[in-house]
Amino acid sequence: MRGSWVRTAARLAAVVLLAMAGLLTTSAAAQAHAVLLFASPAIEGAVPTEPKAVALVFDEPVQPAGARTVRLTTSTGQAVAVGSASRSQSGRELTVPVRGTLTPGVYTVAWQATAQDGDVMGGSYRFAVGSAAAGLSAGTAGGQQQVSGAGAAAVLRWVLFAAFALTLGGLVGERLAARHGIRAPRPWAREGAIGGLVASLGLAVLIAGGGSLVEGVSSPSGSALFGGRPGVLAVAETAAWLVAAVALFRAWRPVVWVGLAAAVVSEGLRAHPATASEVWGPVLTTVHLAAAAVWIGALLYLVWVGIVRGWDNGFRSALADYARLALVLVVAVLLTGTVSGLLLVSPSQLLNTSFGKVLTAKLALVVAVCALAAGARRRMAEAAPHSLIRVEASALVAVLAVTAWLSVTQPPRDAQAALPFAPPATGDAITVGGRADQIGIAATASTGQVVLRLTAPTTDLQRDDSRTYEASLRLADAAGRARTVALRGCGEGCFYAPVTWKNGANLLTVRTAAKGWGGGKETLRMMWPIRPDTALLERTVKAMRAVRKLTMHEQVASDAARMDVAPTRLEVTGDEFVDSEPYATGQAAQTSRFTDAEGHTVLSLGYPGERLALELTLDGQDRVLRETLVAPNHFIRRSFTYPEPGEAD
Repeated sequence: MRGSWVRTAARLAAVVLLAMAGLLTTSAAAQAHAVLLFASPAIEGAVPTEPKAVALVFDEPVQPAGARTVRLTTSTGQAVAVGSASRSQSGRELTVPVRGTLTPGVYTVAWQATAQDGDVMGGSYRFAVGSAAAGLSAGTAGGQQQVSGAGAAAVLRWVLFAAFALTLGGLVGERLAARHGIRAPRPWAREGAIGGLVASLGLAVLIAGGGSLVEGVSSPSGSALFGGRPGVLAVAETAAWLVAAVALFRAWRPVVWVGLAAAVVSEGLRAHPATASEVWGPVLTTVHLAAAAVWIGALLYLVWVGIVRGWDNGFRSALADYARLALVLVVAVLLTGTVSGLLLVSPSQLLNTSFGKVLTAKLALVVAVCALAAGARRRMAEAAPHSLIRVEASALVAVLAVTAWLSVTQPPRDAQAALPFAPPATGDAITVGGRADQIGIAATASTGQVVLRLTAPTTDLQRDDSRTYEASLRLADAAGRARTVALRGCGEGCFYAPVTWKNGANLLTVRTAAKGWGGGKETLRMMWPIRPDTALLERTVKAMRAVRKLTMHEQVASDAARMDVAPTRLEVTGDEFVDSEPYATGQAAQTSRFTDAEGHTVLSLGYPGERLALELTLDGQDRVLRETLVAPNHFIRRSFTYPEPGEAD
């Protein structure tokens, strides 16, 4: 008997060592809890005019928290009216229209959103309107962010996990006792089901109340609860616990198992790993939760049986059966827990992040429980190890508490991980363009950031439009100070970087490459600050249409390096020229005006949706002297001459 338990302890130790080795050699693949990536207006940024909306961009789909999604206040705490939130970008972006008037000053945005795991995330940040930007610096960090109602959520989850143990484990423990003819006391399954019902209902109320139990009861948000996956899962889990509780009181055992299975699956679909892997995450969590519940709950029940029966031979026989089952359960818990952890945290983050420390504490507790279990089973041949078994059961209860706290702890995230899509512009924006060999470059600048979009040609032979793009960026200001800027992917051919713009000319040197195309280097000029001037564009279009005849010299090529060909001379009317231009209606998505070294007014136009950028150099009559147009697949340069006054058209 002693040798068999030594072998069992050795096996458990081997499993633990394998789990720890896996943690030390495998990196994380994903993260959980929604994280605010960007906002418009920018976090700690400034906009020259009042914004029409507040946009929040997250790293995963979220659900609005009803009227609590965005609360906008002035520096004196006065609320500013906002509208209802709308979702876009597959649920990763929330946009709330601003109904009130924003005069120059500093404003605070307090936001809430429900993550896929059901936790209500919340935070706040500031932005400035007009000249009141003193003390604010442009940035892209997520501001102050945390789980709203984390304490209440942790307590409710502890009750929920304990309920799973009391019901699932209690029923299994009862069967083990019955197999040995033990007339054991009734398990605490009814009490556990009631606890599970209360806990799951409380978690649903938290979602409806934006992280507040009080507000969830007094003024619940139906859209927050029923408008998305987290709330629906919370309601489904509550219904499952209700079915299980009623069935337990009516002694409908098959229905009890159906209700408990539905509750376990609902929790598996909700938990952290489910957001990291849509397929394996729920499977891992469901198996992990069910195995842990039976492991802990059955032991607690058998300890209770031992106390009632005085630790007799019948109890020891039942405990021996449990020990064999526990070995399988421990292996399942360790393996599924390790893999789930690897989905959320890398080895380097185990001891230097809050989530990693809690996860390490949980692993340490599980190892301690395994050691206690091995010691208790080894001593069973001699006498009933009362104290060891009680300590083991207490340690397992502590594991439940740590697991509950882990469920509301923010897992670490990779600050340089690829973004699902490009962040929205922060305030006014302008797009400039260029070409590196045959790769088109469109750079969109706004306060505190730049977004590069690269385009390689597509041929009829290419059926698969997916390409692998590479890019690097160096930024130099007017004083010649240059630095390398770290780029972050934001989709195919899309790269984002936080940038602090300097007044005057900012030179962006972009090196690009794409699979199947050579790529190269191109330097773009970005003039700062942006000075929108839609009126100037309207005047330019009007001035050009008034020209009865003009001479245009045009060069068209696939990139700037091939612009050494002789220009084509064309004579057209002003209307003919304007009608061929993207700004024929006198409108452009983006405009910015500046003065060049020759004293000419230059009007930059951007059409980011088409990845199109133009620069118009104007004369004193708002007519175009030179035009540069960069499109995804071609480069056009034009110059214009006009008849002298009095010269015949």
